[in-house]
Amino acid sequence: MAAPPAASLVSCMRARAELIVEPGAAAPCLRWHCAPPIVLRQTGPRRVHLVQAAGGPLGGDDLALDVHLSAGSSLQLRSAAATVVQLGIPAAAQWNVTADLADGAVLDWRPEPTVICDGAALRSSMTVTLRRGARALLREMVVLGRAGQRGGCLHGELIVELDGVPILAHTLLLDGADPVLAGPAGTGGARVIGMLAVVGNWVGGLPEDAGEQPGLRWACSVLDGPGYLLVAVGDSPAVVAALLDREARHTETPNQRVHPTGESP
Repeated sequence: MAAPPAASLVSCMRARAELIVEPGAAAPCLRWHCAPPIVLRQTGPRRVHLVQAAGGPLGGDDLALDVHLSAGSSLQLRSAAATVVQLGIPAAAQWNVTADLADGAVLDWRPEPTVICDGAALRSSMTVTLRRGARALLREMVVLGRAGQRGGCLHGELIVELDGVPILAHTLLLDGADPVLAGPAGTGGARVIGMLAVVGNWVGGLPEDAGEQPGLRWACSVLDGPGYLLVAVGDSPAVVAALLDREARHTETPNQRVHPTGESP
């Protein structure tokens, strides 16, 4: 009897985790329900790290995380390492995040990059709903392939609603094997794509509309509501992350803006 195809031996994982943040007397009260391979670890009074306990995700995996911030609470979410999407069965991996922010809540979402290996595919979505007075700072980065790879496929969506009104619906489509992507209408050959969405009444100003320096390009769009979306493409995760994190710091601290080249305006 012939052995079954290797792909059929791959077991898909399905998991949904939940994180609830409530204000406390001295520090927020955090409650969560983990669902391996999604593991949450509190690493500070207002900080939680997301851990992928089993690696991946692989093709066919279906993973989700729901985040709820009560009125006046705050949360910094990070990840312990990059997420590496690899080929499993011939189907896309799914990663869906929802975040609900009550009045006055603050979410700082900055996980490590997502790496999409050759032959792999990922469908990701992040839906953030904010009440008036809430604020969100959302950073996401994607790397097409490991070193020497062209990378797989991504269908990513970011949706933001403020008081029930959609103010951002952003879709990112990437295919590392598509030669058009490497052209001037795509990433220009850059393997790293980063986004920073800032929503709400933060104290800092807006980034430059657009800019370019060796190994890095970026553009900023103002949202129909308080906030902006900054998109950058670059040759390395470190370069892109430095730009996005610099703008994130300026969002929180006004009158200290520095151009991405390092020069004062």
